[in-house]
Amino acid sequence: MSNEDRIKLLEEKRQKINNVSCSFCTAKWLQTTLYLQTGYNHSCHHPSPHLIPLEEIEKDPAALHNSQYKKEQRLKMLTGERPSECDYCWKIEDLNKDYFSDRHYKTADYWAWDRFKEIADSDPGENVYPSYLEVSFSNACNFACAYCSPEISSKWAEDIKQNGPYSSGPGFHKPVYKNNEHNPYVEAFWKWFPDALPHLKVLRLTGGEPTMSKDTWKLLDYLIQNPKDIEIAINTNLGVPDALINRLIFKIQQLKEVGINVDVYTSAESINEHANYARDGMDFDLWYANTRRILEETHSKVAIMTTINILSLPSLESLIEKIMDLRILYNNDFANNRIPLSINYLRWPRHLQCTLLSKEDRLQYANAIESTCKEWLKYYSKEKYARLYLEEWDQIKRFCDYLKTEEIATQQRNNFVRYIQEYDKRRNKNFATTFPEFAHLLEEWNA
Repeated sequence: MSNEDRIKLLEEKRQKINNVSCSFCTAKWLQTTLYLQTGYNHSCHHPSPHLIPLEEIEKDPAALHNSQYKKEQRLKMLTGERPSECDYCWKIEDLNKDYFSDRHYKTADYWAWDRFKEIADSDPGENVYPSYLEVSFSNACNFACAYCSPEISSKWAEDIKQNGPYSSGPGFHKPVYKNNEHNPYVEAFWKWFPDALPHLKVLRLTGGEPTMSKDTWKLLDYLIQNPKDIEIAINTNLGVPDALINRLIFKIQQLKEVGINVDVYTSAESINEHANYARDGMDFDLWYANTRRILEETHSKVAIMTTINILSLPSLESLIEKIMDLRILYNNDFANNRIPLSINYLRWPRHLQCTLLSKEDRLQYANAIESTCKEWLKYYSKEKYARLYLEEWDQIKRFCDYLKTEEIATQQRNNFVRYIQEYDKRRNKNFATTFPEFAHLLEEWNA
């Protein structure tokens, strides 16, 4: 199927989705992310996670996915009410009715579409098994990214424990179960997972850094011993020691032998010193080298996820060029893009949003990003198999539209300054040296 045909099919599916209701999204039923280290859950990565009450999982481990709160949101979607937590999609759809939001992408995706009618006709109070499960067993992580939090990164937790909370956040907002203590949510997971597995099409392991969790390796071994037709995705920062990268590659190869494909997902929004600053603990050169190792030593895709924030804008274009370099090396046909790109903008924490910048500055970045990306569309790309796909172009256009139109978050500018000052001191960094184009902001926004 051509790229144009895929877009046409997506348009047809969007109409069917909206015919159920203007807020209908099967991700509320068929996708879930479990943060077992805190007992929180959400059905896609945009809404804030909500706590799963212990009494609910003690009564029924399936409440890990089917919490009472989530069932209430499902009812809203079936009746055309927009859950406020899903405002990421509502903002995109309100920008332009022709834009595809993630509500459309997720509901139309292969892991969800065959259950479309089932969910549209379902009782929102009933339990369902997800088709797409993402699970985090632990917050163990060797990175402490500027936009992350102690609940997701143990390195962040060390910072907070040693230095106290930041004046503009983050601090500890959710209790975290440590690796060496009993965790009732992990216990409930292992009771529920064997029943959920037959229904899954995609299983995604995340963190923290999942390669640092013993339950990740336990789960991969369980799948090797109990193979089924399922896609595995592993989120990793690709910045762990070589021994863990070697172990990951070996497990990918073992799973391939039993018929299970594994795709690797990793994150970057900028390059070189910009990336190393924003993603504390990162060595961009090592990340790029390990990305190439996965592509060379396995059959896996390496998907690049972004959380675009104010610190990303000076070198986002360069990152896209780096991704195209990888496509030149490792893409061998049009249909199989081994290095897909996902464009997402940061909303939390608010003091790192792109919208802190003036509209004039954002317009310049948006125009430059669009110009660079346009050169890689198939109509213009000089490389045979390296191109920007239309779905990616749609995400880039809607992000640039957001940059151009969203109101300025002036109320967060002082929080940005206070945060950067503390971040530099705690992490032994220098914002003004790393981002000379932004150095003046520390004075101008220090109200």
